[in-house]
Amino acid sequence: MALDIFIIGLDQIGASIGMALAQSEMEVNCTGYDPDNEITRRAHQLGVVDQVTSHPVKASKIADVVVIATPSIDVRDLLETLGEVLKAGAIVLDTTPFKAHHTTWASELLPDERHYIGAMPIIGPQALLAEHPDLTTPRANLFQDGLLAMVVPPKTSEEAVNLALQFAAAIGTTPFFLDTMEHDAVIATVLGLPYLMAVALMKMATRAHNWREIQRLAGRLFINATDIDPSQLGKPQAYTLHLNRDVVINKLNEFIDELMALRDLITRDDHTALETYLTEAIKARDSWLAIRQSGDWAGQDLKPSVPIERPSFLSRALGFRPQRPKDHK
Repeated sequence: MALDIFIIGLDQIGASIGMALAQSEMEVNCTGYDPDNEITRRAHQLGVVDQVTSHPVKASKIADVVVIATPSIDVRDLLETLGEVLKAGAIVLDTTPFKAHHTTWASELLPDERHYIGAMPIIGPQALLAEHPDLTTPRANLFQDGLLAMVVPPKTSEEAVNLALQFAAAIGTTPFFLDTMEHDAVIATVLGLPYLMAVALMKMATRAHNWREIQRLAGRLFINATDIDPSQLGKPQAYTLHLNRDVVINKLNEFIDELMALRDLITRDDHTALETYLTEAIKARDSWLAIRQSGDWAGQDLKPSVPIERPSFLSRALGFRPQRPKDHK
């Protein structure tokens, strides 16, 4: 029997999930909704879901799985509505970046036997490293060979977790379990900081007395450093940063400390130490990028200093075991 999957939000993430599910072996009936009529029209033309709806509450009532692929600013209202209409056994998969507040809201707003799982799909290496990456067009293989970063609340049922694992496989990803705080700290580093760095650099440049000259001389490096995703503009992004300000500020302070250390290193009369600092950073990035491209995460070098353990009940219920490093001979 086909699973009823309802995707709320049909921009690149939500639409790509729909396309991946359609091409998978998972038997699904996929319905989509987006408050933006133009996005809905495009999704319908591309056939990213089996049908689109203008009645999200009605679609939610029959859904086995609801995928939230909207800006974070919409999540609380969505969870409140879903809590009133979801059938027993239904699960909510939240693809938005930060999870701490959403997990708390879900525990307050979703009745028993309705399960929330944070499930952020990570773009696969082929799409990520494309020469001209497209940040708007949906594609069925957007997440192929990527990860599904999963935050599973303690009381989540085994059936809900199994269904989330099937979903992960269907969109071409491998599940990667983190606890809520670790997940959000990572997201603040890899999404929050790059965004803030780009914004701050652009503001600094535009406020400079020689902004006219800067515009003339800025090239590819400046373009890349200030590349801000148009979907991250305005009120939704400001809301997300403010809501998650504790973890964002913590990482921002760490980055400021690193900048100050670099400033002090440049100030010192020690060319060798500065060269070592720069070389180490370049080598670390090259090493990470090579493994990111291959998808081989078994290597020792990039493991976190403190192992991230999956929730204990998962190990008992599903038989998970820590992944062992490959034996390179």
